[in-house]
Amino acid sequence: MWSEAELDEALADLHSGPETRQDELSRARAALLRAAGEVEDDLLPATAPPVKKRPAAWRWIAAAAAAALVSGGGIVATNVFTGDNGPAPAAPVTLAPADDVLKDLHSSDLPLAGRQYWLSTESVWTTRIGKKSGVIYQTHEIHERWLPSDWSLRHMTRFRRTGEVRWIKGDYETARSAGDLIPGAEVVTGWEGAHPPPVGGPASTSEAPPKPSSTTTSSPPEAPVSTQRDNPTGTSWMILDKEFLDALPTDPAKLLERLRGDNPDGEANTAPEMFRMALSVLRSSHGYGDLRVALCKALAKVPGITVETNVITPDRRPAISFSVREPDQIKTFVVDLATAHLTSYGAARNRTDPDFPGLTLFDTTVTTQVTDREGP
Repeated sequence: MWSEAELDEALADLHSGPETRQDELSRARAALLRAAGEVEDDLLPATAPPVKKRPAAWRWIAAAAAAALVSGGGIVATNVFTGDNGPAPAAPVTLAPADDVLKDLHSSDLPLAGRQYWLSTESVWTTRIGKKSGVIYQTHEIHERWLPSDWSLRHMTRFRRTGEVRWIKGDYETARSAGDLIPGAEVVTGWEGAHPPPVGGPASTSEAPPKPSSTTTSSPPEAPVSTQRDNPTGTSWMILDKEFLDALPTDPAKLLERLRGDNPDGEANTAPEMFRMALSVLRSSHGYGDLRVALCKALAKVPGITVETNVITPDRRPAISFSVREPDQIKTFVVDLATAHLTSYGAARNRTDPDFPGLTLFDTTVTTQVTDREGP
């Protein structure tokens, strides 16, 4: 802690150049002492208004800001010190570090016993536009994935298009009269993962959910994440296995380096690319709670990623959201604060879109339960 003599000397040095009024120095010295907790109220000069005590972590920040204001330094502060009847101190203009933003984020997983599975269910409403009629509607798809604790096993998936339709613009009659066909109910099972399916397992009817006919309706530019993944990259962020997940660091700084640098082209990944990589892991990282927390903290430090803490999950639990803007859309996913599990993700057109401003492209709700079944 500084002594009064040291404070006097520091203030004198600050003002050794331009002349400074003594009453300004007196007020600044009082503010410094009060912020540092060195004197009681009855020892403050009469020119200094009574101030509220600040938490210890802010005392020297406030003191430094006060000194800079008096000396004409480069720090700009508003309401650094206020009286009892004054406004509350202004919030710092700099963003809080990611660790502070995510200080309430914790991890938890439903335990598995024996050959049990995590059944991850993604309920998706996908927006489609009739090419001929211009109708706008949403179809309902359900993606189910039976995730094992043993990542050496490839796991089963099922895609179901329920046949449910939500109309945004137009109706069935308008679409049919113009020649647009509306996708009906459909069920497809398959396998997912980096390793081959076990011998004797059920055959896959398709490796991917079927896409609607391109001759009748147009799909959004970014369809929901499906059971069919892109070809594996050199880093396997999009097709996961146990070895890859085990090798990912749980230190946010090191994980951020991987997010930026894992690119077969040798170039740094962009914010949208890192967003997709993180989402891929969060969809499948059951049993890797520390990794999920680290991934969220790493992503929060990426320029171009927006973090919102005042959000809730679809079932109204405290959550945190991550968003990234692309040229034609904004993508978002939401993570439960208590478990660090993905609870929803989706995309919407930018509000500046000339044709469909703010139009939801897809909206996915994610739930997980434990089951003894290895598939449908």
